[in-house]
Amino acid sequence: MRTDFFVSSFPSAEGERFVILLPAENPASVFFGTSMEEKFRDLTLLTEEGFRLQLREMGFSSDEVDY
Repeated sequence: MRTDFFVSSFPSAEGERFVILLPAENPASVFFGTSMEEKFRDLTLLTEEGFRLQLREMGFSSDEVDY
């Protein structure tokens, strides 16, 4: 199991959105922001399709992404 990143999902009016958190690359607001909006304003929220594409670009196989 990889531990160099974290995944979180968020409900939105447009449907579920995902974010891949890479601790070494995230803005400090993720860890020290005072509100949820402040914590995530600098992150790119992904659709499921974008999330799956980013995982494949990170080297995961299609089966691993499905899992």
